[in-house]
Amino acid sequence: MVEEILYRIKEMELMYQFMMIFVIGFIPFLEAHVAVPLGVLLKLPFILTTFLGIGGNIISVLLLVLIVTLIKDKLNQHDRYPSINRRFAKARHYFDKYGVPGLALLGPIVGTNHISTLVSVAAGVRKENIVLWQVISISIWGIGSGLFLFYGIAAYQW
Repeated sequence: MVEEILYRIKEMELMYQFMMIFVIGFIPFLEAHVAVPLGVLLKLPFILTTFLGIGGNIISVLLLVLIVTLIKDKLNQHDRYPSINRRFAKARHYFDKYGVPGLALLGPIVGTNHISTLVSVAAGVRKENIVLWQVISISIWGIGSGLFLFYGIAAYQW
């Protein structure tokens, strides 16, 4: 799937390639840790690619926090923990064990930062804490995966 996305983006004009990095960062399960390495593979400028991938991911998580918080406040379900599927249950386990920072940093391992955000909101964590730790997590995973691939390619070519 990623190869097909890479091939299709490679055929686009430069401006559309940058837009696609932002969009891929916005999409759950792809996020910044996929968008930034795709930009590296496309040989796009690393700093701009990183900002676009991370920016798209952060905006989608912020929107999710706002929407879910509004829905939760409307339904007034402060003490319930929804169980959607296995990934949500896994995320809930990590939340109970490590709290918001651990869950946010393990977001891509759980499945996506969006699931860890949903678990945090459902657990009644303050929006500010969720946003802070999600921004930190998305930045670490986006920059880390991009640098890993960037220097991995350089080492391979050497």
